[in-house]
Amino acid sequence: MANGRKILSFWAKTRYFRLKRRILAYEYRIMNLPERFSTTLVSGPDRFSYWREAVCDAYVQLGCEAIEKQTFQGEIRLERLPNISISFVSGTAHEVHRRVRDIARSSDEYFLLSLQMQNTSLVAQGDRVAELQPGDCALYGSTDPYVLTLSDRFRQLVVQVPKRQLLSRLPNADLLTGRRIPGTSEIGQLVGDSILNFSRTLGQGSGIVQSFGQDVIVDLVATGLATLEGANYELSLPEQHIVLRARSFIQANLGDPDLDRNAVAGAAGLSVRRLNEIFAKQGQSISGNIRETRLERAAQDLSDPNFRRQSISEIAGKWGFGNFQHFSKIFREHYGISPSVHRQHAGERYH
Repeated sequence: MANGRKILSFWAKTRYFRLKRRILAYEYRIMNLPERFSTTLVSGPDRFSYWREAVCDAYVQLGCEAIEKQTFQGEIRLERLPNISISFVSGTAHEVHRRVRDIARSSDEYFLLSLQMQNTSLVAQGDRVAELQPGDCALYGSTDPYVLTLSDRFRQLVVQVPKRQLLSRLPNADLLTGRRIPGTSEIGQLVGDSILNFSRTLGQGSGIVQSFGQDVIVDLVATGLATLEGANYELSLPEQHIVLRARSFIQANLGDPDLDRNAVAGAAGLSVRRLNEIFAKQGQSISGNIRETRLERAAQDLSDPNFRRQSISEIAGKWGFGNFQHFSKIFREHYGISPSVHRQHAGERYH
């Protein structure tokens, strides 16, 4: 009988925490504010149970364990953008487990990048373990088990990216999980500082600024991973800067119908042949990068209710597609559905 009451009490608390999270998340969305999950919102004995629910809601299905449950503290500030999610996470010591049964219950495929801001953590996936100091970061994926060991009074920035987006930039990214990107290296510091700066302000920008910033963050993640020893698409330090400069130029000029590989190479100060050789190390071409980035931007706008009053041809033209028939053809080839069906499906998800 006593056990039955305990089970009922646990079930009731779990339902309560889930309802509380959903109400708060709805209120934050209505006010256009980042979502906030904090153990200060519940009483001491229930804080870790609330945290376990909050973590699962913010990311993917997970398990959490802590030694000091009674005194546990934690907070997540989460910004959900159309293509990525950005979280600032802090708290006392605990472990987070992505287990086989969690993977089986989820159909979403993500990469997550943890950037350590305070104290230390361990990121373990497969047979690789990355020990992170402030400024370091590491990648891990949702389709395989992983463990995060978080020290007392830690702070992290966590970026969640659909796997297909990062794999389109770095096809071997799955092989680079659980590897430390050192913040002490020149490129590691550049990548970490840039991601942090973009993440702090991205949610305040317009739809165009957010779209641009999301792509830049994914590019930065790919660039940091490309520096790891043993990466098949590893670039030298000068080449990394060239790719960042070229992609930044592409992002800033996507709406220009005259944007082509010659313009990008000129902005990078290289010949088309040499710049294509550098892009080829990441499994891309200049023209392919322009085309795929334009398609991603168009797909984002078609999915975004803020642009529902714009016609498909207007959105295509905004991102540099002068020929609507050509746009429809390559959109279908890339995504497997027409632009109109893509917009329809996005509208159904929104409602």
